[in-house]
Amino acid sequence: MIYAKAFGITSLGMILMSFESPLIKMTHVNAQNFTFYFGLCMFVSLNLTLWIKYKNTIVSIYKNHLSSILWSGLCIGLSNLLFILAIKHTSVASAVFILSTGPLVSAMIAFIFFRQKTPRRTFGAIFFVFIGLSIILFNDLGLGNMEGNFYAFSCVFAFVSMLSVLERNKEVNRLACFGTGALFASLLAMLSTPIVFPDSYSMGIIFFMGILLTPLSRAFIGIGTKFLPSVEVALLTIIEPVLAPFWVWMMMDEKPHINTLIGGAIIVTTLLVHSMMAHKEAKKRN
Repeated sequence: MIYAKAFGITSLGMILMSFESPLIKMTHVNAQNFTFYFGLCMFVSLNLTLWIKYKNTIVSIYKNHLSSILWSGLCIGLSNLLFILAIKHTSVASAVFILSTGPLVSAMIAFIFFRQKTPRRTFGAIFFVFIGLSIILFNDLGLGNMEGNFYAFSCVFAFVSMLSVLERNKEVNRLACFGTGALFASLLAMLSTPIVFPDSYSMGIIFFMGILLTPLSRAFIGIGTKFLPSVEVALLTIIEPVLAPFWVWMMMDEKPHINTLIGGAIIVTTLLVHSMMAHKEAKKRN
């Protein structure tokens, strides 16, 4: 029963997260202005949640793990800004398919720089993901979308860096990290462009995402992942890159190019097979 609930809650969190890309695309402000106001909303929402949950001990949460919170927050803030820049400068399909390669990029970096033992199936998955990415990039090169793809790749590395920091500091409060990351995202956006107040339509979307949608999706994912094996969490992360292009197609009529769909299908299928093989291996060990 606990497993079923955790699986359902995590899946719901991923489904909610899949709406973020089309909502970002629907706003009428540039990426930096969106990030600035979105980050402030997230910062307030997450720290309000912390205060409600921990009351007077909220100061000690930051004080006891300040270094880890700041480093992970910087990586989170950078990844948030780069993600929004990617969505604004390329198709949602291209961006989310590139971003979905994060777990394999993390495994590759761990093998190259830290000599971490990596299963052979991961090397095979990296090969097929590279083929899928090549198809997407070849198409986007002709369409002039490479700037957005560059932001998406940079976001992957910022996200992987954040995971590395959190993996080495398992006791640090995740809400504090993501709240700090939201504030860093706002500061980075403010430093990179003049900030103007958005139109009421865009502000409504930003407020809805920053106060409700994104914190709720992350909370569901966080609750579920406490009870699910990491290989099954990896399997569920495929929901987002599958649904996000569909939502933006339905909501904005942004039809993905056939090459993007082919490359994306190769990436998603590879991640699905890789996660299923990992799940099977984990069951054998148990």
